[in-house]
Amino acid sequence: MIFISEEGIQSNFSVKALIEEIESIYKKDSKVPLRHIHNIDYLKQDNNFSQFMLMPAFLNGEDYGIKLLNVFPFNSLLGMSRVNALYVLFDSKNGKVKAVIDGTELTNQRTAAMSAIASKYLSKINSKKLLVLGTGALVPYMIKAHCYVRPIEEVLIWGRDYTKAQSIVNNYKNNDIKISVVNNLEKACGEADIITSVTSAKKEFILGSWLNKNAHIDLVGAHTKSMAELEPYGFSLGNIYVDNMKAVLEEAGDLINAINLGFIVKNNIRADIKELINNNKFMRSNNEEITIYKSVGDALSDLAAARLAYRYLAHTI
Repeated sequence: MIFISEEGIQSNFSVKALIEEIESIYKKDSKVPLRHIHNIDYLKQDNNFSQFMLMPAFLNGEDYGIKLLNVFPFNSLLGMSRVNALYVLFDSKNGKVKAVIDGTELTNQRTAAMSAIASKYLSKINSKKLLVLGTGALVPYMIKAHCYVRPIEEVLIWGRDYTKAQSIVNNYKNNDIKISVVNNLEKACGEADIITSVTSAKKEFILGSWLNKNAHIDLVGAHTKSMAELEPYGFSLGNIYVDNMKAVLEEAGDLINAINLGFIVKNNIRADIKELINNNKFMRSNNEEITIYKSVGDALSDLAAARLAYRYLAHTI
């Protein structure tokens, strides 16, 4: 058994390699049970629970693994990460532990890679302007991944905390891409080719009437029933795709709201990420359409990232 650290992942991973690994795994026979979510009752604040999640995935005849994930919403107020996780990778032939891996870094890497894969099939090929909503740990990963699959020339950062948004801009290192903070969210949404939202918002704040009529909307943040980013009406404006059909119908607050209020029905969800990968087909018929990708986190992508980490690092540790 080996331990793979955050630093080990960061120094060896590339967006290209992770996308290729995920796409390879999603073409294989696998089983992904719905994740177990346990509210930590004594840590409840303002009707918000801290949560402990168990996310298993099985690649039939090969490896399997589980991510142990803690989500503590109020950690950010203490200057700590909302997400802390550990991944355990097993050998399916004998049940031995192959690796214990930093699950927080693994989560950040695979979340961004999954959004990039969705964008590859759903956003305009010539998308040049990316709007990032949020100021958390995921933001640099999302920028890097989206810029890998599309010829992004300008990145706009919006957040409720201007200082945090400006810090992201100040720390950005790619001189080939213009990056700036925006205050007018409505105007920015109308200009962006791709909008990626990675917030912990409890109430929707993206209005459908603001959206560019050919935008791709990447909704990552609202991963529980009590969270929302895009207003219900907004879902009715686009072609909807998801990472895991069962999971989003159980957990994705904003999408569930849109269904419950009658703006969309379940059948409006056109495909999940596995279908997109296996069909390997660009899904836009023209540029005059909105596409929406809604994700809550799929454990098979964690397994893919863990296998890649093990393959890269097992021989060097």
